[in-house]
Amino acid sequence: MVKLFCAIVGVAGSAFEVDIDEAASVSALKEVIWGKIKEKFIHGDKFRSVVASDLKLSLAKKGGAWLQDDDPGVVELEEGRIHPDVQTLIDGDKMKATWKIKDVLDANHLPTPQSRQVHVLVEVPEGVSAPENIRKRKRMEDEDAPDAWIKAIKDEQVAALPATCEDLKEHLKRPLHVKVPVNDRLFQIMLSKNTTGELSSILDKLFEPEPRKTLSDITAGVLRDVIDPLGSGSELATEDTYHHLWDSLIAMLLRLVSNGNFRRNTNASTSTGLYRPDLCFYYKNSNICVFRGEEKASGELQVPVKELHEKLTWRYDAAPYVFGYAAVGLQVCLVAIRKDEMTERGAKVEMIETYDLGDLHGRLSFFLALLNFSTLFRPVVDLIQPLDILEYGTIERGNGVQISFAEDCVVKTYPLSMPSDDIIRNLRELHRQMKKHSVPNVVELKKTNMKKKYVKLAPVGRLSPPENVRQLLTALRDILKALVALHAINMMHRDLRWENVLKYPGEGNKWFLIDFDEGASSPAAKVNHLKAESHAPELLLSSSHTVKVDIWSVGFLLKTSPFQDFPSELESMKAQCLQTCPSSRPTAKSLLDVIESLIEC
Repeated sequence: MVKLFCAIVGVAGSAFEVDIDEAASVSALKEVIWGKIKEKFIHGDKFRSVVASDLKLSLAKKGGAWLQDDDPGVVELEEGRIHPDVQTLIDGDKMKATWKIKDVLDANHLPTPQSRQVHVLVEVPEGVSAPENIRKRKRMEDEDAPDAWIKAIKDEQVAALPATCEDLKEHLKRPLHVKVPVNDRLFQIMLSKNTTGELSSILDKLFEPEPRKTLSDITAGVLRDVIDPLGSGSELATEDTYHHLWDSLIAMLLRLVSNGNFRRNTNASTSTGLYRPDLCFYYKNSNICVFRGEEKASGELQVPVKELHEKLTWRYDAAPYVFGYAAVGLQVCLVAIRKDEMTERGAKVEMIETYDLGDLHGRLSFFLALLNFSTLFRPVVDLIQPLDILEYGTIERGNGVQISFAEDCVVKTYPLSMPSDDIIRNLRELHRQMKKHSVPNVVELKKTNMKKKYVKLAPVGRLSPPENVRQLLTALRDILKALVALHAINMMHRDLRWENVLKYPGEGNKWFLIDFDEGASSPAAKVNHLKAESHAPELLLSSSHTVKVDIWSVGFLLKTSPFQDFPSELESMKAQCLQTCPSSRPTAKSLLDVIESLIEC
């Protein structure tokens, strides 16, 4: 038996333990966890329609180690918040229902679970994960709607986006449609600081005219941070000193009023030197960083303003702008980031307004501005082509490889458990040969670092499998052009799947191959770690194999295409490629000829 400590993501105080046999399946683990959740957090029969299989389980790990109970991610889990590290984990691979617990632990090179750790992150379908205290709060909201101001901001439909910087400035100064309630203590604090009447205008725009006796915990927490915050900063302060203030007044507030999420300090989480904004905010379920921040403890405001655009690659053509802020200590400037028409992919910044968080008037003005700003996120995101991967995000594969996405490149970092030196040396040689022989439609190796165990690759493609026959033919043409050139120099990819075929950014229907970690010269000895169902049989069964494994994979691409309404020529091609005998399969050149003739028809 193994004891696993689990935590429900987004629910405070939800840690619990389960005992399960290592030989049991993840599906069985879900049943045990769901039983615990119903026992501890849910009462009555409200959730009868939910079944254990609805749960999503992720391993709570960093590299090859479990998260400890003093890890910042676990601390925030206990408080019902989602730390960026935890967000990365739940965005990554899920525990597969058909695997045994032991298989999962072994595949991820994890030690036996111990106490003072968290092992499993549990995501429960929306509406199910509410424990009793949250349900009580919901009933209270239904009775007298103390947080109606939040709902009004979330629900607001902006008819037309402000066009100019002046229009944006006016939008940020609008009175709220539904005012924020305030209790007597906070009301008196504001009155005591309004001796000259300078606060009167902003108070009228933000708050109900009369204080309430009580506030919801949510509203009270927001207003406490705005009206009566903890002290922050001095001349000797570092960026970390200001993080609580910046997060409470910016990131946490936006997450509350727009159902979004944020990631902080993504530069600090990598040793690869990638550029990433200090803070990225993603509206709702979007992967687009619609609002980003650059922060400094001291210095000139123009420094973080410049950082907001000088390294940004513009990829939001259908939208007039995205948003951001530059912060230096207590000074914060809200900006619009637009495409720079003087460059092909560059961007420029328009400074909308600057606020002083060191005084109450500045904080209240910033509070109003940010609430109004958030109403623009949805219409802007709706104009931008969805991204299949989180902008500036990091995902972790089941084998522990971390993939980090930056402006114009991808960085793969290998775990200690993998033979990273051998992999990187092999990649260097493969890419050297591909560059020497001008192999088309393949990812480029930009940099390697043996010490820090990473490689940097470009460009950042889009995971976008073909949606119709025309796109499928175009994708196959680009794939086969790469294979013809590769096979001519006796090299093979060996891991062709749609996950490793990406679209070039901004180039329409043009695809390229990625992930040459399994690449090799032909012939090569058999391997044992690849999956039989998605690779040519001789890869795992014969003593050696040749470039014909890639031809089998072309058939596999056809077999796993998102649609199967093929012309007869493609059905025939699939059958030829998937033949068990390698010598019976066609060549890449003959396949390319067929595809090009079909495109010309």
